[in-house]
Amino acid sequence: MPSQKPAKPEEMTHLNARRIVPKDHPRIRFRGQLDLLQAHIVKTQLELEGERDSEALIAELEEILDLLRRVMRSEVLDEPLAEERILGLTPEELRAQSHDPKAHFGIDPMTPPSRRFGRAYALINLLRAQARVAEETAVAAFKASPTPAQRQILRVMNRLSSAFHILMCRIQADVEHGR
Repeated sequence: MPSQKPAKPEEMTHLNARRIVPKDHPRIRFRGQLDLLQAHIVKTQLELEGERDSEALIAELEEILDLLRRVMRSEVLDEPLAEERILGLTPEELRAQSHDPKAHFGIDPMTPPSRRFGRAYALINLLRAQARVAEETAVAAFKASPTPAQRQILRVMNRLSSAFHILMCRIQADVEHGR
């Protein structure tokens, strides 16, 4: 009679092919936040479909979605990401634009979120907030002794909320400048 592999306990999951961990393991929690952020992006894309001038924004969200899929793969396999650009921008360019919206978009910095900027703005703001939560879980998962791939993931997650902020700035600028 062949021996059977013991069943994996329900409260455990695979961290990788060789190791199972509790489902509340910090890396598993990070993966859950990546899943949640991806789900919110897809929902946002669907909600924006058919709205005037939304095609470019939907395409930019698709680019971010693709990056998050690559982040998930990188995290699971501990492989570096081939590219760190978001919205076609380097991490340095993302930081510069998100930290100086006056110079880049002609809008005042630190404008509180407002419904007056419209539905797309509100939806992107939700994605920005969700990206920050995902970043916090990445920090918790990798803070002890991150591998080079994990350091890269931390850098990307740090810039992701900046990318969403840039999208918000573009929308706000369009509203404020009547475009």
